[in-house]
Amino acid sequence: MKKFVALLLALVMVMSLAACGGSQTAAYPEDQITLICPLAAGGGSDAISRMFAAAMEKELGVSVIVENKPGAGAGIGLEAIAAAEADGYTIGYIPAEVTTVKVMGNAEVTPADFEYICTAMKISALVCVPANSEFNTLEDLIAAAKAAPGTITLGTAGVGNAYELGLRAMLKEAGIELNIVNFSGGTAEAITAMMGGNVQCCTAGTSEALPYVKNGEFKVLCNLSSVRSELLPEIPTATELGYACNGGSWGAFAAPAGTPAEVMEVLRAAAEKVMADEAFKADLIGRGFDLYNVKPADFKAEAEAMSVTNSAIVTEFGLSAN
Repeated sequence: MKKFVALLLALVMVMSLAACGGSQTAAYPEDQITLICPLAAGGGSDAISRMFAAAMEKELGVSVIVENKPGAGAGIGLEAIAAAEADGYTIGYIPAEVTTVKVMGNAEVTPADFEYICTAMKISALVCVPANSEFNTLEDLIAAAKAAPGTITLGTAGVGNAYELGLRAMLKEAGIELNIVNFSGGTAEAITAMMGGNVQCCTAGTSEALPYVKNGEFKVLCNLSSVRSELLPEIPTATELGYACNGGSWGAFAAPAGTPAEVMEVLRAAAEKVMADEAFKADLIGRGFDLYNVKPADFKAEAEAMSVTNSAIVTEFGLSAN
């Protein structure tokens, strides 16, 4: 009888341990999650990261904190995300720079190094001129550039940024040359230079250009992204006008490659609810971002394809420091 009771107790203990072991994954998440933003605090990427983190906290029931790791053109933060333990407790914001950091020599990561949770938004890249510019259309700019190659100046953010890549592709398609000035201070500095008359035009994202468009200080000649922006639906893409390019930017959220499928399922289910929330979508639109909803597998394929295209542009125009 004693042996039977002992055997029964042992069996109960084994079953209990098995149940506990099986519940570890089912209970995910139990601890705080860190969301790494590979760009500096205070910018649009940081703002979206913090919005997403706060919304995910409510869905997951645990704290989600944002940790900024800027530097090397987002390379430092992207490497930190990719190298983190693949347990779901470190996730990150993935900007379009993930398609170029390797070819630029800033990091040894590519879009293949991540498991994607969701896409967040898109930023259309625009070619802008002051309201009093002689250029009213992209064709006006192209005609002037052909008449005087290299004399028209255009300001853009740091070398190899997503806007410049689309611009370079468009210029090649149009067969023209512009004097491109890269501003280390980013798009804000390029806009300031244009409004001060130091350059004749500039590239800017919808989030940066919209205030100037609305108050009448900017004219937009074209959208360098592959599709029109819902925020500026009247602005044609360069591709529509016959000059194929795709210079837009985007943001997504991901975990390190190798994160268990059951963990990704939890993260994706929570993110789907966040991205479907009307208040969250309105906040994104209010910040000048187009909504962007692509299935994770499809997005990964798109990002990997864009990486090939962008790397070729960087190499062709010698934009890498390597």
